[in-house]
Amino acid sequence: MELLITDVTVMHGDNFCVAGWNSGDARMIRPLPSGHHWNSALLAAHGIAPGALIRAQAFGSPTGDFPHLTEDTPINPEAIQLLSTGFSKWSGIKAPPVAPTVAQGFGGNVQWNSTWQNVHQGVHVTEGVQCPSLVAIQVSRQDVMLTEEFDKLKAVIADGSARYKLAVSSRALREAWEQDGLDGARAALPSGNTFHVRVGLARTFEKEPTKCYLMLNGVL
Repeated sequence: MELLITDVTVMHGDNFCVAGWNSGDARMIRPLPSGHHWNSALLAAHGIAPGALIRAQAFGSPTGDFPHLTEDTPINPEAIQLLSTGFSKWSGIKAPPVAPTVAQGFGGNVQWNSTWQNVHQGVHVTEGVQCPSLVAIQVSRQDVMLTEEFDKLKAVIADGSARYKLAVSSRALREAWEQDGLDGARAALPSGNTFHVRVGLARTFEKEPTKCYLMLNGVL
């Protein structure tokens, strides 16, 4: 299968999550080398970044729970091939599809812990719900605001229906922020006025065993 890489996100340690659009099957895929996440060496070896086109071979059966099970796909790490780089047509008929709103993208399953100044916070989907865990929306530049909160990079996203505060997991934005602060992260946003915004679900963790929190996976 051929995958257009759309998401590369930071996890813990030297672990990264990768996602891509499989135009052949018209679905999002989370390729998992031998069923695991990627490390920086594997990303570098295959030029994995948003806009790269790779060929991958499904390998085994996915395990785990929905919603991540919707896209989780183990692949053979020995069969990964980089076909091209630099895809930039993130709007239009050749782009991966976008949902009308964040809520619709996740099948109407979005919840939040609180709302402050009309911005939903602690935005999540309950583990076990059968819905996508990877979504994209198209918004204008003014609808994406990066900010810092308690020494963490956050984003406020407006989709025309609601406003959400999300943690930023995008590798590109996080690295720009770590190197040059908030100004660096803002400078790393695309130069155009229309953004293809990637939103994904984090996996549950010990303190939140039932909530998959929404994250900003990328701005393209």
